[in-house]
Amino acid sequence: MKTRRFLLSLCAVLLLLAAFPAQAFALGYGGESYRYPTITIVAYHAPEDLEIRIEVDKNGERFPAETKHNRRAWETTFRVYREDIFRANSFKGNETDFAGAVLICRTGGEEHRVPIPKNCLTVGGSRDVMTLDCRSWTLTPGLPACRAPLILGMRVLLVLAVNALIFLLMGYRELRSWLCMLGVILATQIPLNLILNRWIWVNDTNWNSAVFVGVMFMCLLGIVFVETMLLALLVQEQDRNRTGLFVGIAYPSGIAVLAAALSWLPV
Repeated sequence: MKTRRFLLSLCAVLLLLAAFPAQAFALGYGGESYRYPTITIVAYHAPEDLEIRIEVDKNGERFPAETKHNRRAWETTFRVYREDIFRANSFKGNETDFAGAVLICRTGGEEHRVPIPKNCLTVGGSRDVMTLDCRSWTLTPGLPACRAPLILGMRVLLVLAVNALIFLLMGYRELRSWLCMLGVILATQIPLNLILNRWIWVNDTNWNSAVFVGVMFMCLLGIVFVETMLLALLVQEQDRNRTGLFVGIAYPSGIAVLAAALSWLPV
């Protein structure tokens, strides 16, 4: 009975919040709190003191654009936003705006000038991502193919490990119960992390965006609802109230671990 009331309450909350994302979208974009960088550079093998600026050639004048950087584990990310190119008074697209641009990389008292290749810039685009190898000081378009699945797998495995420990401590021993738990957690955590990859890696301030808060709140509520329903139906080793208690304990614990991973690992 308690589990049924809990599920009905969740359904009611989800229905009431159905209109929230549209309002959050307007708030986020209207207030310009959600911003994509025009250029993102992910540096590998970067020295601790690495600084990067982009020397832009615009209207016959060369001037530097500052970057905002963030270091997480084995990656250092540098981002340039339109407002950082304050001496440019018009934008046509990255291939035009950054034609002839050069990265000025300073580390250990030395300076390396790395031209931005044309294949790193999208025609008419405004969101280009490129990889900088600090051993050879070369730029390549996009990110390594293994990056996204590696990072996603690490986050999902961390959450899965916490859920498995709580599942064990709560007395679940049957193979069927474990297979159901693993399947449900993977089916919910993988989509959640895919959403996180799209929404937060481009800009740290997106954590404060109404868009991000609204979407993530809806996603978290939906995942709790789905996990509770599926586990209550599939796991028969214990009664449904105990299964609901497992979700109530494991889910906040998993979110805490995921938040820690987002703070320390690349996103």
